[in-house]
Amino acid sequence: MTNSFFFTLSPTLKGALFPSVFLIVIQFLFMAIFREGGRRAVDTSWYNQRDKRFANMTMILQVAIIIISIFLPFKLGTAWFIVGMAIYAISLVMFIWAFFSYGKAPKGETIQNGIYRYSRNPMYFFYMAGTLGIAIACASLWLLLILIIFAWGTHGVILGEERYCAETYGEPYLEYKAKTPRYFFFI
Repeated sequence: MTNSFFFTLSPTLKGALFPSVFLIVIQFLFMAIFREGGRRAVDTSWYNQRDKRFANMTMILQVAIIIISIFLPFKLGTAWFIVGMAIYAISLVMFIWAFFSYGKAPKGETIQNGIYRYSRNPMYFFYMAGTLGIAIACASLWLLLILIIFAWGTHGVILGEERYCAETYGEPYLEYKAKTPRYFFFI
């Protein structure tokens, strides 16, 4: 089954587990380095019921991504691995840049510095892009399917955050929203 797009019930350390966990570890490192930014990032006091449902769903799916990653070996020596790891590496660098941009932003203002000049949600985007790279490197349809559902749930979280930012930051945020794509380019 090593050539299939599915996983076996054989755990492996030569696969998706470490890069998947590393994306989570970066988030915790960010909160330790930029304490104020970390507090802002995890503040959910403004969530409504819909926001809570999407947030809970994405949290469960993140755990599912880690669990399934235990069983996903890389397709070493294949184009799948090379392309997937290239996407992962680029996403990892951009993911870290997003956290530094967020962490250095002044409290109480719309974040528009660094990579936030090009995307309103680079942390989410590059987490998903990194996970997509892992799915490709493992040629895993299961991880891809979970990622698609995760992306839908994350989009729901983002819509709630946009509502909160518009209410909290007002006109500066609305101007930023009008000129900066939600994800990248025209999206």
